[in-house]
Amino acid sequence: MKKKDQARYIALNVLIKVNKEGKYSNISLKEALKNRDLSNRDKAFVTQLVYGCLEKQIAIDHIISKFASLKRTNPWIVNILRLSCYQILYLDRVPDSAAVNEAVNLCKTIGLYKLQGFVNGVLRNIVRNKDKILSKDFLSKDRLEGPGHSLSLTYSYPKWLAEKWMLDYGQEIAEMIMKSPDTENFVSIRVNKVLTDIDKVKNKLLEEGALVSKGFYLDEALRVKYTKDIEEDSLYKKGHITVQGEASMLVSHLLAPLSGESVLDACSSPGGKATHICELMDNKGSINAWDIHEHRVELIERNASRMRTKILNPKLHDARVFDKKLKEKMDRVLLDVPCSGLGIVNSKPDIKLRITPEEINSLVKLQASILSTCSRYVKAGGVLVYSTCTINPDENQKMIKNFLKSNKEFYLDDPRPYLPSALNLAIQDDMIQTIPYRDKIDGFFIARMRKRL
Repeated sequence: MKKKDQARYIALNVLIKVNKEGKYSNISLKEALKNRDLSNRDKAFVTQLVYGCLEKQIAIDHIISKFASLKRTNPWIVNILRLSCYQILYLDRVPDSAAVNEAVNLCKTIGLYKLQGFVNGVLRNIVRNKDKILSKDFLSKDRLEGPGHSLSLTYSYPKWLAEKWMLDYGQEIAEMIMKSPDTENFVSIRVNKVLTDIDKVKNKLLEEGALVSKGFYLDEALRVKYTKDIEEDSLYKKGHITVQGEASMLVSHLLAPLSGESVLDACSSPGGKATHICELMDNKGSINAWDIHEHRVELIERNASRMRTKILNPKLHDARVFDKKLKEKMDRVLLDVPCSGLGIVNSKPDIKLRITPEEINSLVKLQASILSTCSRYVKAGGVLVYSTCTINPDENQKMIKNFLKSNKEFYLDDPRPYLPSALNLAIQDDMIQTIPYRDKIDGFFIARMRKRL
């Protein structure tokens, strides 16, 4: 199999894992590319095919439905059509004929010979109508069903989510949220300033051929464009750097831990924030890092070892279950709770394909339980930080307002002293909500609260 053919076959298998088996795209893609005899360029092509196809999948499915019914169609064929349609409509560097021919070859590769003609016919019909499909008029009748439907088709989001954001933010801001920001494929990394400094890391990456620029807001952040997997770099293996978005880094700064304090990170895996807190504390004090799954506790342990932290104590524990031994023992408690993840859709597009209103309702109950339980660990005068990687008010602002109504001993602490002034637009009612299109980083919510003396 030629390398380009192999790249498409790998991408197809990842799409099957995500769409049929419910696997996560980032994990499936990493596993699929591991130990593959592909150039960095071909690996980048696989990545582009997977993420691009998932990002546009709702719109692609709607377009395909104009030419063929996907009901009862073999899942492998559905995903071949998606993969090929993405190349035809959104990748200028892939000739239409190549996209069609390779789709037919994929049918042969997986043994679905009888469906070659069906795939060939559907895709050639799409090619013939390409200009019409890409015109503004193609979906105009569908858009007459309402602005929510229009935004759903234009930006490839579920209709219910488009309508929800219109209610939460208004139509104009909802549309801006759904527009993909121009991230230029840069990866955000955090420099471990306990072990090295930003200039040494930057120079080393430049020597290795990476494109490097400063982070948008934080001194320890760099933005890197690399042809190889950053986790294979010696800097990563030595613990000098770790992959972490700047919005995620902000959470530890809002916690503002002091050297020698006792800290709880109740939903810690994979340990990015916990290791960051260690650095901010200069590895003096103690940090309990919990997770509910054993394999995720092991992940915290590996990252703690790699980053050479000395005060991190990973432990298997359900944050909903109260540990009376820790009652009012913690100087600071961080609750980076499980959430819908709607603030990181741009890097994990399968989130918008799998999340449902029912799942969000379930998450809200889980978050409220964790918040209620873990707030009891905070000392008088101590700090409680609640954070999510979503832009859903039900999980964020409404959650905190409800908590404060029932827990008068806590109050919102002014976040400005702990936040870069360039992000002041993200503050509303003393709570922080970053939004990708405006702030150029992931959509995170952070509330810093203090317990009264």
